[in-house]
Amino acid sequence: MIEFVYGSKGSGKTKKMIDMANTDLESCKGDIIFINDRDKYRVKVDTKIRFTNLEEYGIVGSGELAGFISGVISENYDVKIMYVDNLLRIIDAKTPADVCVIVEKLQLINKNHDIKFVLSLSCDESELPPCVTNLI
Repeated sequence: MIEFVYGSKGSGKTKKMIDMANTDLESCKGDIIFINDRDKYRVKVDTKIRFTNLEEYGIVGSGELAGFISGVISENYDVKIMYVDNLLRIIDAKTPADVCVIVEKLQLINKNHDIKFVLSLSCDESELPPCVTNLI
């Protein structure tokens, strides 16, 4: 399953995702990973959730992000939910449609490993590409 949190910059997407992740701790039967490209929110995410700042690893682009996620999952079979905040910035997207490449890769990972992905997109609903609107 892939879920999306979207809206314009400053609309509270990151706060919503942090709240969702912290709430998921109560019922999740495995590990939760929270991926961002900045350290600024690390203290807001519960310490039982693995917070990863991709800036520390130099991850940029869909291919590198997919490889990083695959590596995390291959190292830890207990991952059940993965939050990826600021997805468009992480993949260095020029338009929201650029997200389709990573969405396809995450669908395959989800199919093979049954991991729920929650992705944030900084764009309005009218800008969402079909690869996203078909999943919501």
